[in-house]
Amino acid sequence: MNLTVHHLLFTLRAQTLVHLGPQAGAQIRGGLWAALREFACAAPKVQGDPDHAQHCPMCRLVALETAESARGGTPPRPFAVRPPLPAQPGQDCLFYSGESFVVGVNLFGGAVDSFPYLCQAFYRLGQLGLGYGRGQFTIERLQAVNPLTGATHDLMDGRRIVALPDLPVEGELVRRVAGELPADRLRLRFLTPTELTYQGGRSASRPYFDVLIARLLERCQALEQHYTAAPTPRALWQERYLALTQAAQGVQLAEQQIRWVRVKSGSRRTNSLNAVSGFVGEAVVEGDLASFREWLVWGASLHVGKNAVKGNGWYALDALI
Repeated sequence: MNLTVHHLLFTLRAQTLVHLGPQAGAQIRGGLWAALREFACAAPKVQGDPDHAQHCPMCRLVALETAESARGGTPPRPFAVRPPLPAQPGQDCLFYSGESFVVGVNLFGGAVDSFPYLCQAFYRLGQLGLGYGRGQFTIERLQAVNPLTGATHDLMDGRRIVALPDLPVEGELVRRVAGELPADRLRLRFLTPTELTYQGGRSASRPYFDVLIARLLERCQALEQHYTAAPTPRALWQERYLALTQAAQGVQLAEQQIRWVRVKSGSRRTNSLNAVSGFVGEAVVEGDLASFREWLVWGASLHVGKNAVKGNGWYALDALI
């Protein structure tokens, strides 16, 4: 797949109580939207125009577009939040004054060009406040990381950005790492609520492998189509999808420790509550996994399922984080 992913880690220090919900990614995504809206969109009245979005850092990252996606809706956002995780699924996250916490952001494809605006948005969000009661924070550290190699690079010195993200996850590395994974048994740890839909919108209660692979392939295709200069032809994606989803029916969900977490998130844009629920926990899949390993490694960086931009669908594959 012709895509790159840049993993960023923002270490933040609370200046006042930062009270986040059990799925903090939704609050972080909403806060970034509000911060970017202040300074990054020059023409808010035309935010729905795809031509405008190509040149507007805010709209490219977080505002809705009207272009057609692989499944007929709006395109996936070119980033995913990796929120701090609660001590137990369903619990709130609390950080007291002086405590540090880490927020990850994965940028997909050409969205890495928006890196300076993202940094400015985090700085402004720290002033505006985040979560219940609008807790304030400062940026303590900013790193680029590559979870497949373990490499890290500090991008900030004091309050100055001194380097650009330079540790991408890309196709050749993904294939190499995937080839080193077991081909018959893998454990997946779903760290944030994951909602996989099938049969016209029904939500799967657990990570059935054929549903997981179908949604993952669709996400990979949509991200590559919208955020790379030379996407794979649609015909090849269709052939790949048909072959892999059929083969996935032979892979068994051998073990599972899965629970459903019900979470609501408030939208500043629509002034409404939206469900960001899903299953969390561990699952072991068994079968002929050789042809699926590459896509599962991609998914560990891209997330899978609904509300991925808000941090949902974040899973780890064996030792990958």
